[in-house]
Amino acid sequence: MGKVEHAYARCPVCGYVFRVPSGGAYVTVGREADLCPKFPGRPSDGARLIRNAVTMCPACSFASQEEFGSLDLTFDERYGVEERLREDGLLRVFRTSPPPWLPFHAAEVCSKELGYRARDLGDICLRASWVCRKEKEHPFESTFQLRAVRHFMRSLEQEGLYGRELSVTTYLVGELNRRLGHHREALNWYVNAERTLEGDNLAWLDRLISRQKEQAASEAA
Repeated sequence: MGKVEHAYARCPVCGYVFRVPSGGAYVTVGREADLCPKFPGRPSDGARLIRNAVTMCPACSFASQEEFGSLDLTFDERYGVEERLREDGLLRVFRTSPPPWLPFHAAEVCSKELGYRARDLGDICLRASWVCRKEKEHPFESTFQLRAVRHFMRSLEQEGLYGRELSVTTYLVGELNRRLGHHREALNWYVNAERTLEGDNLAWLDRLISRQKEQAASEAA
């Protein structure tokens, strides 16, 4: 497990300066079928490393996967984000004692307001589901999986994905549906994912699709 150091960040919305962990080097020992990384040691240690991908301001709850120093928001963008965060029910309930998934929820709220791609929103929710699994927050794991599916499907319909991103996104819609118990729908998406692989050198994904397709078929029987 890598050593975690700390740095300082200035919130691009409210200007608050606070200390954040800076991601150090770490090792993984494989991935689960939904691409969640496996880490040596305790699941909670892995959850902490995944959480480091999102920074959340402790003052106003602005959150992003991007480094705060690279964000230059306009006055209208800051105002819109502040309003969204102020109105969000989950942030009002959990702000004083934030659960491990809250930064990802806040990042999804902020990214929606700032017009991020649906593919990026899906990635945020997928990572949130990984944290929930490692922290044994199973109801919220399913909630974030469902939100990831919706974002990924909108991205496939509207954003013209191609190549590796198209194949991986299509596969993830299938795998997340399987984990949500929608086995027959998952089978359809695995087939769609196989079709996107033609001409692409993604042997690892081809093997993964075949394996998970068999599992979904067995679960659907």
